[in-house]
Amino acid sequence: MKMIVNLYIYLFVAFILGSCQSPGWNMDESIDKGEEGFITDLDDKRILIKGTYYKVTNDTYIQDQHGNDLDYSELEIGMKVKPWHRGGVKKSFPGKAEAELILVLTDENSLAEQRAVIAALDHVSKAESQRFMVLEVVHLPSEHVYNIEMMNRSNLDSSFIVTVEDVTDEILYIK
Repeated sequence: MKMIVNLYIYLFVAFILGSCQSPGWNMDESIDKGEEGFITDLDDKRILIKGTYYKVTNDTYIQDQHGNDLDYSELEIGMKVKPWHRGGVKKSFPGKAEAELILVLTDENSLAEQRAVIAALDHVSKAESQRFMVLEVVHLPSEHVYNIEMMNRSNLDSSFIVTVEDVTDEILYIK
């Protein structure tokens, strides 16, 4: 009997909460978390992270992980970030979304990964116009390296791995 009463209470609370939506509320306007990754392009108030460009507007919050506010001008290629966006990602390549929050990761591991990513990007970039995406970064501490999977935006058929030494950020090889 107590279980049935609890069930009715839960249903009543769910009904009341469901009724409390404001009339202008829209499911498309929910805030979603994008894929954590590295900034590989900053262009016209847009940030490329993996395969998505996030548009930065006057309503976009940019902060470090300690809650300190940052300006778009303080963002740099190679920074590790967690993006949140509003209204979904437009299906194109790269995808497009409106950034709600860009959280810059500043912990020791993220900064070490950032140095390795910058070294890899500097090594593979032959021209200012080349654009790369960092798909994944894997640290192999026993081998003292980062394996960084990258893709050139002009050649989407294949990715490649840049191996970077984890102390000196020296490029060891590309495969």
